[in-house]
Amino acid sequence: MGKKHQKKRFFCVKYIIKPDKKFDEFVELSKKKIGPGKMQEYTVVLDLVDKKVLKCELPDLPLHMRDNMPYERVYNHYRKWYADAIDQFIK
Repeated sequence: MGKKHQKKRFFCVKYIIKPDKKFDEFVELSKKKIGPGKMQEYTVVLDLVDKKVLKCELPDLPLHMRDNMPYERVYNHYRKWYADAIDQFIK
């Protein structure tokens, strides 16, 4: 992959809350920049290259914590389940 795409690596999560209060989790790894429309769809968006939390709007997370969530904390949480996919993606 050329340098043009090196900084375009995003880990995105979308949660769908079901009527029984359980949820489905959809994860996407994207090499393309996330536009404003797509950004609204996702609950969590991480920039894997610049190591930034671009969005973290989890339902049980207090509002004051949403803007200050450390990248390492969010990344390590998802890495528990998606380490193989992330490693394969960033190669």
